[in-house]
Amino acid sequence: MNIPSLCIHLDREPNFNPNKETHLKPIIATNVIDQLMGEAIKPFADKEDIYQVEQKHFITFLDRVAGDLELNVDQIVDFEFAAYDNHRPALFGLHNEFVASPRLDNLASSLSSLDSLIEYSRETHEDKQAAMIMLFDHEEIGSRSATGADSNMVGETIERVIMGTVANSTKEDYYRAIKKSFFISADMAHAVHPNYSEKHQAAHMPKIHSGIVLKFNANQRYMTDSSSAALLRVLAANAEPPVPIQDFIVKQDGLCGSTIGPAIAASCGIKTIDIGAPQLSMHSIRETCGVVDLLYYQRLFAVFFKSYGDLS
Repeated sequence: MNIPSLCIHLDREPNFNPNKETHLKPIIATNVIDQLMGEAIKPFADKEDIYQVEQKHFITFLDRVAGDLELNVDQIVDFEFAAYDNHRPALFGLHNEFVASPRLDNLASSLSSLDSLIEYSRETHEDKQAAMIMLFDHEEIGSRSATGADSNMVGETIERVIMGTVANSTKEDYYRAIKKSFFISADMAHAVHPNYSEKHQAAHMPKIHSGIVLKFNANQRYMTDSSSAALLRVLAANAEPPVPIQDFIVKQDGLCGSTIGPAIAASCGIKTIDIGAPQLSMHSIRETCGVVDLLYYQRLFAVFFKSYGDLS
């Protein structure tokens, strides 16, 4: 399926601002081809359906879904359907130094942290720290859901880990563990765009292939402060080889995004820092980041899991 844009000849002021109700309907089939294929589009079922699924959806579409799942249509009670870009990620550039991919924000952080945690789990550790990652749903729509970062999932999970692994543990043990912990809110960061460099504050222009970005904001849209930044800088310097670090502050006359960091810090009282690998075209259907920065990202997570206990 596809959602084609209106051609520029019919829209001489191409300010991309589609109406979500009328302009974003996907094209999946035409009536004439469905008829030629012997499967004329039927908007509703002829027979009564106790689940009402067939009364709400095109029969041709339901037949395709059922066929792919090796089911009969009358076995489908309900379903959720979302469209997304299914083109594979690709490398590009003179030296294949860039990654072009859908949803780098925030699958890049998820993949890098998961790789590092798996690597950490293969080693033997004498300390008693618990290393974990948490990957949430719904960050782009506010995180307020049962599986989003603005739920009680973080505190509840840490409490259950402590209560399930420490004999005779109490609520006080949980509070002590929280205060000893360090949470890295790992999103992506805005790399300076070579065609729009004026959008960045002159002294804070994160560059692709120049290291992981610490994100600062005086209004606490990001959770980085001097102490959390100092800790991460030391960790990055202790990596082998060291991971370069960049700083990002949005222009004072510009708007700032946010992350899951403030929500988790507020709900759990856990020390938090906001970081990210630099990227271009954030929130577009095809985003861009640097291959080397993904290696930096993985290396930074690895040294965090390995060395935070000693450093703290």
